[in-house]
Amino acid sequence: MQNFFTMLQERFGINAYLRGNFVAAERWFRKAEAKEPNALSVLRNLGILMLAKGDAPAAEQYLLKEEKLYGKSFHRHAGLADLAYALGKRKEAAKRYAFALQEPECAPGGPAASSRSIMEKRLANANDEVAFENTRRAMGYFQEGQRLKAEGKFEESIAAFLKSVELDETNWPGLNNAGSIALDQLGDPGRAKDYFERAFAISRNAQVAANLDLASKHASKQGRKK
Repeated sequence: MQNFFTMLQERFGINAYLRGNFVAAERWFRKAEAKEPNALSVLRNLGILMLAKGDAPAAEQYLLKEEKLYGKSFHRHAGLADLAYALGKRKEAAKRYAFALQEPECAPGGPAASSRSIMEKRLANANDEVAFENTRRAMGYFQEGQRLKAEGKFEESIAAFLKSVELDETNWPGLNNAGSIALDQLGDPGRAKDYFERAFAISRNAQVAANLDLASKHASKQGRKK
Protein backbone atom coordinates (compact mmCIF):
# COMPACT_ATOMS: atom_id res chain seq x y z
CA MET A 1 0.00 0.00 0.00
CA GLN A 2 1.29 3.44 -0.91
CA ASN A 3 2.51 5.91 1.67
CA PHE A 4 -0.04 8.64 2.42
CA PHE A 5 2.42 11.42 1.61
CA THR A 6 3.31 9.79 -1.72
CA MET A 7 -0.38 9.66 -2.62
CA LEU A 8 -0.73 13.33 -1.65
CA GLN A 9 2.25 14.32 -3.79
CA GLU A 10 0.78 12.42 -6.72
CA ARG A 11 -2.56 14.15 -6.26
CA PHE A 12 -0.87 17.56 -6.34
CA GLY A 13 1.03 16.43 -9.44
CA ILE A 14 -2.12 15.27 -11.21
CA ASN A 15 -3.87 18.56 -10.43
CA ALA A 16 -0.92 20.49 -11.88
CA TYR A 17 -0.90 18.24 -14.96
CA LEU A 18 -4.59 18.83 -15.60
CA ARG A 19 -3.95 22.59 -15.40
CA GLY A 20 -1.21 22.18 -18.00
CA ASN A 21 1.52 23.12 -15.51
CA PHE A 22 4.01 20.40 -16.43
CA VAL A 23 6.85 21.94 -14.40
CA ALA A 24 4.90 21.72 -11.15
CA ALA A 25 3.51 18.30 -12.10
CA GLU A 26 7.00 16.90 -12.64
CA ARG A 27 8.24 18.40 -9.38
CA TRP A 28 5.50 16.60 -7.41
CA PHE A 29 5.86 13.34 -9.34
CA ARG A 30 9.63 13.35 -8.79
CA LYS A 31 9.08 13.68 -5.05
CA ALA A 32 6.77 10.67 -5.17
CA GLU A 33 9.32 8.78 -7.27
CA ALA A 34 12.05 9.44 -4.71
CA LYS A 35 9.94 7.72 -2.05
CA GLU A 36 8.44 4.86 -4.10
CA PRO A 37 10.28 4.47 -7.44
CA ASN A 38 8.53 1.21 -8.36
CA ALA A 39 4.96 2.16 -7.45
CA LEU A 40 2.57 1.55 -10.34
CA SER A 41 0.94 4.98 -10.16
CA VAL A 42 4.34 6.72 -9.95
CA LEU A 43 5.57 4.98 -13.10
CA ARG A 44 2.25 5.57 -14.90
CA ASN A 45 2.09 9.27 -14.03
CA LEU A 46 5.68 9.98 -15.03
CA GLY A 47 5.24 8.06 -18.28
CA ILE A 48 2.15 10.07 -19.19
CA LEU A 49 3.81 13.35 -18.21
CA MET A 50 6.95 12.64 -20.23
CA LEU A 51 4.81 11.87 -23.28
CA ALA A 52 2.82 15.09 -22.80
CA LYS A 53 6.09 17.02 -22.60
CA GLY A 54 7.24 15.48 -25.86
CA ASP A 55 10.00 13.38 -24.28
CA ALA A 56 8.96 10.08 -25.85
CA PRO A 57 12.19 8.17 -25.04
CA ALA A 58 11.83 8.93 -21.31
CA ALA A 59 8.14 8.03 -21.41
CA GLU A 60 9.00 4.73 -23.08
CA GLN A 61 11.49 3.88 -20.32
CA TYR A 62 8.84 4.37 -17.64
CA LEU A 63 6.21 2.32 -19.45
CA LEU A 64 8.64 -0.51 -20.22
CA LYS A 65 9.64 -0.59 -16.56
CA GLU A 66 5.96 -0.67 -15.59
CA GLU A 67 5.32 -3.56 -17.98
CA LYS A 68 8.37 -5.47 -16.67
CA LEU A 69 7.20 -5.10 -13.06
CA TYR A 70 3.45 -5.49 -13.50
CA GLY A 71 2.94 -7.44 -16.73
CA LYS A 72 1.16 -6.77 -20.00
CA SER A 73 -2.20 -5.00 -20.07
CA PHE A 74 -4.42 -2.89 -22.30
CA HIS A 75 -3.07 0.38 -20.89
CA ARG A 76 0.55 -0.69 -21.29
CA HIS A 77 0.02 -1.91 -24.84
CA ALA A 78 -1.82 1.31 -25.71
CA GLY A 79 0.77 3.54 -24.04
CA LEU A 80 3.71 1.77 -25.67
CA ALA A 81 1.88 1.84 -29.01
CA ASP A 82 1.49 5.63 -28.75
CA LEU A 83 5.18 5.95 -27.89
CA ALA A 84 6.30 3.76 -30.78
CA TYR A 85 4.02 5.80 -33.05
CA ALA A 86 5.57 9.06 -31.81
CA LEU A 87 9.11 7.70 -32.16
CA GLY A 88 8.54 6.48 -35.71
CA LYS A 89 8.77 2.78 -34.83
CA ARG A 90 6.18 1.69 -37.38
CA LYS A 91 6.21 -2.09 -36.89
CA GLU A 92 6.31 -1.86 -33.09
CA ALA A 93 3.40 0.60 -33.14
CA ALA A 94 1.36 -1.74 -35.34
CA LYS A 95 2.09 -4.70 -33.08
CA ARG A 96 1.18 -2.85 -29.90
CA TYR A 97 -2.03 -1.31 -31.31
CA ALA A 98 -3.10 -4.76 -32.50
CA PHE A 99 -2.51 -6.20 -29.03
CA ALA A 100 -4.38 -3.32 -27.35
CA LEU A 101 -7.36 -3.72 -29.66
CA GLN A 102 -7.63 -7.38 -28.68
CA GLU A 103 -7.95 -6.57 -24.97
CA PRO A 104 -11.47 -6.71 -23.44
CA GLU A 105 -11.25 -3.12 -22.17
CA CYS A 106 -11.26 -1.93 -25.78
CA ALA A 107 -14.18 -4.08 -26.94
CA PRO A 108 -17.55 -2.40 -27.64
CA GLY A 109 -19.08 -1.56 -24.28
CA GLY A 110 -15.72 -1.82 -22.52
CA PRO A 111 -14.30 0.99 -20.35
CA ALA A 112 -11.83 1.99 -23.08
CA ALA A 113 -14.17 1.52 -26.05
CA SER A 114 -14.00 5.25 -26.87
CA SER A 115 -10.29 4.89 -27.68
CA ARG A 116 -10.92 2.16 -30.25
CA SER A 117 -11.43 4.53 -33.18
CA ILE A 118 -8.14 6.40 -32.81
CA MET A 119 -6.22 3.16 -32.29
CA GLU A 120 -7.76 1.59 -35.39
CA LYS A 121 -6.76 4.65 -37.43
CA ARG A 122 -3.22 4.57 -36.07
CA LEU A 123 -2.97 0.84 -36.71
CA ALA A 124 -3.99 1.48 -40.32
CA ASN A 125 -1.36 4.23 -40.60
CA ALA A 126 1.31 1.96 -39.11
CA ASN A 127 0.45 -0.77 -41.62
CA ASP A 128 0.81 1.65 -44.54
CA GLU A 129 4.33 2.97 -45.24
CA VAL A 130 3.10 6.03 -47.15
CA ALA A 131 0.53 6.98 -44.50
CA PHE A 132 3.09 6.47 -41.76
CA GLU A 133 5.55 8.75 -43.57
CA ASN A 134 2.88 11.46 -43.40
CA THR A 135 2.72 10.99 -39.63
CA ARG A 136 6.48 11.69 -39.52
CA ARG A 137 5.93 14.92 -41.46
CA ALA A 138 3.12 15.73 -39.03
CA MET A 139 5.52 15.27 -36.12
CA GLY A 140 7.93 17.70 -37.80
CA TYR A 141 5.22 20.37 -37.95
CA PHE A 142 4.28 19.61 -34.34
CA GLN A 143 7.86 20.20 -33.22
CA GLU A 144 7.96 23.38 -35.29
CA GLY A 145 4.81 24.53 -33.50
CA GLN A 146 6.49 24.02 -30.15
CA ARG A 147 9.55 25.99 -31.28
CA LEU A 148 7.44 28.87 -32.60
CA LYS A 149 5.45 29.00 -29.37
CA ALA A 150 8.68 29.26 -27.36
CA GLU A 151 9.69 32.18 -29.62
CA GLY A 152 6.40 33.95 -28.93
CA LYS A 153 5.14 33.51 -32.51
CA PHE A 154 1.71 32.34 -31.47
CA GLU A 155 -0.29 32.55 -34.70
CA GLU A 156 2.53 30.85 -36.61
CA SER A 157 2.68 28.20 -33.90
CA ILE A 158 -1.05 27.49 -34.20
CA ALA A 159 -0.70 27.23 -37.99
CA ALA A 160 2.08 24.64 -37.59
CA PHE A 161 0.06 22.61 -35.09
CA LEU A 162 -2.95 22.63 -37.42
CA LYS A 163 -0.76 21.54 -40.33
CA SER A 164 0.36 18.58 -38.23
CA VAL A 165 -3.30 17.61 -37.78
CA GLU A 166 -3.92 17.87 -41.54
CA LEU A 167 -1.18 15.31 -42.10
CA ASP A 168 -2.26 13.03 -39.26
CA GLU A 169 -5.90 13.28 -38.20
CA THR A 170 -5.14 11.36 -34.99
CA ASN A 171 -2.76 14.08 -33.77
CA TRP A 172 -5.02 15.45 -31.03
CA PRO A 173 -2.08 17.04 -29.11
CA GLY A 174 -1.70 19.47 -32.02
CA LEU A 175 -5.27 20.68 -31.53
CA ASN A 176 -4.85 20.74 -27.76
CA ASN A 177 -1.74 22.90 -28.06
CA ALA A 178 -3.45 25.22 -30.54
CA GLY A 179 -6.34 25.59 -28.09
CA SER A 180 -4.02 26.33 -25.19
CA ILE A 181 -2.33 29.12 -27.17
CA ALA A 182 -5.67 30.58 -28.26
CA LEU A 183 -6.88 30.58 -24.66
CA ASP A 184 -3.77 31.54 -22.70
CA GLN A 185 -1.72 33.69 -25.07
CA LEU A 186 -4.33 35.14 -27.46
CA GLY A 187 -7.23 35.43 -25.02
CA ASP A 188 -9.72 33.94 -27.48
CA PRO A 189 -11.75 31.31 -25.58
CA GLY A 190 -14.23 30.81 -28.42
CA ARG A 191 -11.47 29.83 -30.80
CA ALA A 192 -9.83 27.73 -28.10
CA LYS A 193 -13.10 25.92 -27.44
CA ASP A 194 -13.34 24.92 -31.11
CA TYR A 195 -9.84 23.42 -31.06
CA PHE A 196 -10.47 21.60 -27.78
CA GLU A 197 -13.76 20.19 -29.06
CA ARG A 198 -11.99 18.82 -32.11
CA ALA A 199 -9.24 17.33 -29.93
CA PHE A 200 -11.77 15.73 -27.58
CA ALA A 201 -13.63 14.19 -30.52
CA ILE A 202 -10.39 12.36 -31.38
CA SER A 203 -9.27 11.40 -27.87
CA ARG A 204 -11.28 11.49 -24.64
CA ASN A 205 -8.18 12.72 -22.82
CA ALA A 206 -8.62 14.06 -19.27
CA GLN A 207 -6.42 17.09 -19.92
CA VAL A 208 -8.35 17.98 -23.08
CA ALA A 209 -11.62 17.61 -21.18
CA ALA A 210 -10.37 19.99 -18.47
CA ASN A 211 -9.19 22.48 -21.10
CA LEU A 212 -12.51 22.30 -22.94
CA ASP A 213 -14.41 22.95 -19.73
CA LEU A 214 -12.19 25.95 -18.92
CA ALA A 215 -12.49 27.43 -22.42
CA SER A 216 -16.27 26.95 -22.38
CA LYS A 217 -16.55 28.82 -19.08
CA HIS A 218 -14.36 31.68 -20.32
CA ALA A 219 -16.28 31.88 -23.60
CA SER A 220 -19.56 32.03 -21.69
CA LYS A 221 -18.29 34.84 -19.46
CA GLN A 222 -16.96 36.73 -22.46
CA GLY A 223 -20.33 36.37 -24.20
CA ARG A 224 -22.20 37.81 -21.22
CA LYS A 225 -19.96 40.89 -21.17
CA LYS A 226 -20.82 41.79 -24.78
